Amino acid sequence: MSDRRGFSPEPSITLDLSRRKSRSAAIARGAQERIEPYASALRISIDQLGKNRLARAGSLVLACIVLTAVFADLFASQLPIMCKLHGTVYVLPNVVRPAALAGYDCARVADEAEAGDWSVSPLVKFGPQQTHARGHADVLVPPMHGGHPLGTDAHGRDVFARLVHGTRTVLGIGAIAVFAFAGIGILLGSLAGFFGGMLDAIVARVIETLTSFPTLIFVLVVQAVLPNPTTLTLLVAIGLTRWTEVARLVRAEVLLVSAQDYVTAARALGASPGRVLRRHVMPNAVAPALVAATFGIASVILIEAALDFLRVGVPDTASSWGETLSEARDQPGAWWLLAFPGALVFVTVAALNLVGEALRDALDPRLRDGAYGAVGR
Repeated sequence: MSDRRGFSPEPSITLDLSRRKSRSAAIARGAQERIEPYASALRISIDQLGKNRLARAGSLVLACIVLTAVFADLFASQLPIMCKLHGTVYVLPNVVRPAALAGYDCARVADEAEAGDWSVSPLVKFGPQQTHARGHADVLVPPMHGGHPLGTDAHGRDVFARLVHGTRTVLGIGAIAVFAFAGIGILLGSLAGFFGGMLDAIVARVIETLTSFPTLIFVLVVQAVLPNPTTLTLLVAIGLTRWTEVARLVRAEVLLVSAQDYVTAARALGASPGRVLRRHVMPNAVAPALVAATFGIASVILIEAALDFLRVGVPDTASSWGETLSEARDQPGAWWLLAFPGALVFVTVAALNLVGEALRDALDPRLRDGAYGAVGR
């Protein structure tokens, strides 16, 4: 113990440890300095979004819609959520669809239940494609009758189940289409704006050509020409027309960012064009694309609903809000076929627009600079 208390490190070891600590501290300070502008901009953008009451309301509505799409089988399904039938316990049969319950529905499970059997039913005991229960079809039942909270259509299908499961179709098509055309627009717009020359001229001519065609008319033509239109062809048609707006925004932003001093300094230091574009230009030029993508989801939802209303959209086997709206064309007296899906489309598009406008304001450099000054004070 006395030897340990009397031990003192050699001066060379102490000097080496001090150098290592100084080097580590310098590396940490350099990393913090590099990420500070991005962290500050992100923090300020989040603060701006949080201060907007309409953005919070829109985000809450969108969160509810997304959760409805994820847990649609818990809200409306042809089979129970859990059940015990004939001595066998089934967990989430409405999701996994076991072969032993083929041809069953909630009503048949209840009818064949024996002593000791039980079941946990969803909120609505009907699936989106189910047309009858116990051998009887409830056709054009008004809301709040016969276990159908939002009524049924001309085929006896529950409107609530169609709308809940149609949320998956609407959000899925909107998200995939936006990812597709946003990716194409960001890629072509950034390359055209950064490299210029012949590539810029070609991209500009393509944008002008595709912009001259209305998106809805172009998608209608594509869906009508194809012998067997599918959801994939719908996504491709939307993606081929909507990327032009994103490309124009990104190209203009890339041209602006490329003229900044830090980009010129990176080029002077010998950075390759690809590195300059990837590390210095793109992180500061994609903000308009994010805003355009938010508004793009709303436009895709409207296009999909319009196509389904005209009966040239997704296949009949898939539930969608527009397909339910189209049923009202043949049944003018069934007001619920028009009111409920129309309200869903309106609320979803309005929520997306509110979030998009708030995101645009939060990413606006002028507002961001003002907020940064306020934070600094």
